Amino acid sequence: MASDSKSATAVNHRKLARFVTAAFEKLGVPKEDAEIGGNVLVQADLRGVDTHGVIRFNPHSWYVKWLTEGSMTARPTIRTVSETASSALLDGDRGIGMVIGHRAMELAIRKARESGIGMVAVRNSRHYGMSAYYSMMVLPHDMIGIAMTNASRQVVPTFGREARFGTNPVCFAVPTDKELPFVLDMATTTAAAGKLELAARQGKSDPAGLGVGRARGSDGGS
Repeated sequence: MASDSKSATAVNHRKLARFVTAAFEKLGVPKEDAEIGGNVLVQADLRGVDTHGVIRFNPHSWYVKWLTEGSMTARPTIRTVSETASSALLDGDRGIGMVIGHRAMELAIRKARESGIGMVAVRNSRHYGMSAYYSMMVLPHDMIGIAMTNASRQVVPTFGREARFGTNPVCFAVPTDKELPFVLDMATTTAAAGKLELAARQGKSDPAGLGVGRARGSDGGS
């Protein structure tokens, strides 16, 4: 559903997931991987994380652009670089981060079931969407899930003028008894970078303190 209540349009999320899945397939992504990608994006919208939802699937940027230009691998060879009973390192072959993240958490769950803890790191991957999707994968298994990632340089340090850090999000998901699970999904910055882009698309001004631009005396950042 659109964020602006004045022009809100209800969309059947199952139909939307099928559409995004089909679009991924048209871009050369295998059906099973396309379904994962479509599901992750739609689940983000359902949780109200508009910055990491279907907004990221448009013809001019992000997944469509990367798959079209070849900077993201549609059919990656995801391989295990190293492995122990409780840990592993995967190489994602520059594939869709949502697919690689899903596979990594599946492996972590299997290892946790067998060893008591599962830790899987990933290298050579692309954007993986909403962190909560992966940490919440463990909840049906009565486990605690942690998902985190680095990010491209978009953050200006205190008193700085140029981006030096990533937003580097982290998420914790903890099962409970009778209450809803505890899920903390956050960037390590004041807000996710997508908040600025979403505000621009809606014609809203950026909240004070979130962005740096030329109007504020900077020749870098956004």
